[in-house]
This record gives sequence, C-alpha cells and structure tokens, in this order.
Amino acid sequence: MSVPARLRRVFDAGDPGFSSSSAGRTQLVAVYGPDWWNWIELYTIDAIEEIDAQIDRLTRGSQERRWLELLMNGQSTDLEIDREGRLVLPQKLREKLRFSEGTETIFESRGDYIQVYHPDERPKDVAALEDFAASKGPEFDPRAFLDAAASGPGED
Repeated sequence: MSVPARLRRVFDAGDPGFSSSSAGRTQLVAVYGPDWWNWIELYTIDAIEEIDAQIDRLTRGSQERRWLELLMNGQSTDLEIDREGRLVLPQKLREKLRFSEGTETIFESRGDYIQVYHPDERPKDVAALEDFAASKGPEFDPRAFLDAAASGPGED
C-alpha cells in the first residue's frame, strides 16, 4: 500500500537511522494487537522506543507491564517504507484487515501513531469512544479535556 506523503515525512523524521541510510528505507513498527482488533497501529521508531521506556518503568511482573509487553512487543512486527513510499504488509496483517488487491486503505492520525483499517469497517475502539462522547451529552466539547492536560497530572 502507498503511505501518504505527509505521513511518510513523519515516519522519516521518527527513524533515527533514516538520514544515515543509503537504502532510503524508513523503519517503523506495526502493532496489530489481539484478534478482536480490526485495525493496526503504525509507530515511528522514536515513538516505539519511548513506549518501551515507559513499559520498562512499570513494575516487573505486574499485569499492566506484562499486558503492554505482549501488546507492544509480542503483537507487533517491524516494517519499512521503501523509496517509492510503499509499505508491504505481511499476509497475516492483510488478512486481519480483510485487504484484497486494490482495497483502498484508511490512514488516520492518532497523535503519536497512525491507525490503519479497511474502509468498510471502522475500528471497534471508535464505537466505545462514540459511546463515551454520547454519555457527555450533545453540547459537550471534548477539547475541554485540554485544559486538564495543560495543567499536568494532579495539578487541577
């Protein structure tokens, strides 16, 4: 599949080895998650290394750390974008996403990663977010959460 140019630049910038690589290939990590996920998440090398450092700070043997290690390390694979901006997904991931020859792909930015999914099937996590938003009422503006984020954790 072809990665949109604006996203390729993000992945290029987030790959510390890209500028020194003569191959012109950008490294990234695809997290495909558990069987019920109907999407994959694409992370830059910088982002995945930051997540790994956060996981390392969790208590060794804790359920949280073990689950995150499984998700981010055990349910992921290394990929690369070639000089022409193409990303070849392994057969396992194409089957997971129900991609066939000529299937258009949805790339949606989610902050520090890109969510990729089949255009006929929105990610299952979006339904939960829509339910959460609906519980706040029709007048609620989610940008209100940004005020709390600006003050930092525990500084409300």
